[in-house]
Parts: sequence; C-alpha cells; structure tokens
Amino acid sequence: MLPEGQASPQALPDHYPHRFERSVVLRDGRTARIRPVLPTDGPALRHAIDTADSETLYHRFFNSSITIDQSQIQRLTELDYRSRFALVVLAPDGTGVGIARYEPFAEGVVEVAVAVTPAWRRVGLASTLFAMLEEAASERGITRLHAFYLAENRAAERLMAASGFTVPHIEDGVAEASKSLI
Repeated sequence: MLPEGQASPQALPDHYPHRFERSVVLRDGRTARIRPVLPTDGPALRHAIDTADSETLYHRFFNSSITIDQSQIQRLTELDYRSRFALVVLAPDGTGVGIARYEPFAEGVVEVAVAVTPAWRRVGLASTLFAMLEEAASERGITRLHAFYLAENRAAERLMAASGFTVPHIEDGVAEASKSLI
C-alpha cells in the first residue's frame, strides 16, 4: 500500500468514487484515512483476514477461523461501487485497520457489515463507516440497510441502535436489524 492509503492513478477504476476518500480524526485524537476498496487491496485484505484475531473473525463471520480463497478475495475487492460498495480504513502508516461494505440483499436493500481491528475500536470509527455506507447507499437509490450480527455482541448492538436500526429480531443467537433510508 502507498503511504496515507493513496492509490496510484493507474490503479483506479473509471467508476471509482473519489468523493468517499476522507481523512478522519477519531475520539482519541488519532487520524485515519478512509477510501473505497480497490482491486489492488486484495493482498492486504487476505493478510488482514489471515492474521485477524479469533474474536474479530467470530463477530464478523460467525466463525473464529475461516478459509478464504483467491476468487473470494477478488469478489470482495472488485466492486461496481453501486450495488456492491466497500470502504477500507488505513492507519497513518498505511496499515489496514478496518473495512465496511454493503452487498445486495433484496431489491433496493443491501446488507451492511463493518469490521475494525481491536486497537482501533471504541473511538468512533465503526459509526463513521456506517454513516458513510448509508450516504453511499442513499445516493445510489438503495432504500433499506439490513444487518446480521451475533446477539451476544453488545458493541454491535450499541452501534446498530446508535445508527438508527430497528430493534433486532433474534433467532438462534443471530440478531437481524434494518434501517429505512426513505
């Protein structure tokens, strides 16, 4: 990765949404750079998943150990930035510290997900990412956000409530919540 998360001009797809590139100052004073995910982020994403702590994997994938192949990495990093959208968060040294995405769920509805490394949690990053996903979805005519998370994950529960999601429906330990954008 390039310093400050800057992509080289030749790496940018024609439809790359520059307006979602942002520098943010978090509650603890640290800064981070947020930008849309690029196809060239594949190796860094693979490394992040391969080295993620078991709690992060469990809360994100409902499984504490996952295997991901190259076609899945390619699918996660090659986006149309309309129906499939993702943001990466980079620390000042260029290290990835978070990711957020939405994927199609139903007509006009997307499923949203956020993962942040432990050292970067509880400083407003996940809330910022949710707001940016909502902004992107709303601009693209998406009418509802949908989320699944483990019912035991109190941090996710607080994030959903603070982001305006419905009181979740819980079944088999999985919470399901949504938010209307109209």
